[in-house]
Amino acid sequence: MQRILFVDDESIVLDAIRRTTRSMRAEWAMEFVTSGPLALEALARESADVVVADMRMPGMEGPELLLEVKRLYPQAVRLVLSGYADPASIMAVAGLAHQYMAKPCEPAALTSAILRTKALKALLHNQRLERWVGGVDALPSLPVLYQEVVTCLRRPNAALADIGQIIGKDVTMTATMLKFVNSAFFGAPRAIQTIDRAVAFLGVDTITGLVLAHGIFKGTGTPIAYKLSLEHLWRHSLATAACARALAVYERWATTQVDEAFLAALLHDVGRVALATRFGVSAPAVGDTDSSDDGSLSMADHAEVGAYLLGLWGFSDSIVEAIAFHNAPSRVSESVGLTAVVHAADFLVSRSDPAHAEPERPMLEEGFLDLPEVSARLKGWMAVWPGPSVEAPAAKG
Repeated sequence: MQRILFVDDESIVLDAIRRTTRSMRAEWAMEFVTSGPLALEALARESADVVVADMRMPGMEGPELLLEVKRLYPQAVRLVLSGYADPASIMAVAGLAHQYMAKPCEPAALTSAILRTKALKALLHNQRLERWVGGVDALPSLPVLYQEVVTCLRRPNAALADIGQIIGKDVTMTATMLKFVNSAFFGAPRAIQTIDRAVAFLGVDTITGLVLAHGIFKGTGTPIAYKLSLEHLWRHSLATAACARALAVYERWATTQVDEAFLAALLHDVGRVALATRFGVSAPAVGDTDSSDDGSLSMADHAEVGAYLLGLWGFSDSIVEAIAFHNAPSRVSESVGLTAVVHAADFLVSRSDPAHAEPERPMLEEGFLDLPEVSARLKGWMAVWPGPSVEAPAAKG
């Protein structure tokens, strides 16, 4: 049974949560407390799988509580449920909360966020990974610009122009978006010179994926394994996303599935950024080798790390699964689905990239190649993306 601790100084809020989560009593052992010190006392008696805390509380505010939870109980997933949804409030818990949810929050959304933590632990049952994700402080929260875009999209009267205005506040993001939309990736019929037109041309799903990835890859200058920079990883991720999109179109997938392929491929290496940011290139734990015997994570675990984080951030199970198994698609029952396309795109883009010298270059998994559905399609896929990699716009700033 999953143990959930809810912390809010307003009893009326806790009563509302208690009512809306009543149906989960058979699966959750829930405790409700009204302050940070009481929460720490409760945790000392019995640790929790998930801690859901308010931002502003007298005596001990949410960030201070979450810092203590992170230090004392790193395996616990930390969620913030707050009435303060402005960028400054979100930044205040960056590095402390795995997910930030704004009040008023639909009961189903809160329940779903907590359920995802259990589903992820079932999918990626790895105590080393749980401890690492619980303790990570470099990439635990969604980029602020992405949060603003998603919040805007939730408004009933949201318009594409509103998204354009939000992105337009970030000069670097605007320049990157315009370079991208005018690149060979999408083949716009004529030059697109405004962010509003870029948003309209690319579509909401692609735009939000690019905003998220840009915020992650430009968020730190830390070098990663293979002596590659985040700049190179950004370029590789963009090219892989474009290739996955092309393969999905070739397979005649529905538009929503094509967008999903683009997003999954764009984020397939996010775990590398998380690991590199936490440890740095000099640490033995980030070498692209098998996981060490001492329980630390290596870059070989990047797929699971990325999937775990994206699951906490609220991405769909199919996206999480594709990222978790993008290096081992034969572990997924559906042979030619989203995971297969991301795996193939990663290989097709990397095979002609000189920065991916052997033995680091991603290869097609042997078990994947043995699948008859794959062997029948591989020639067509290679024709769709013959290489070399198309030049991608850089992530400056």
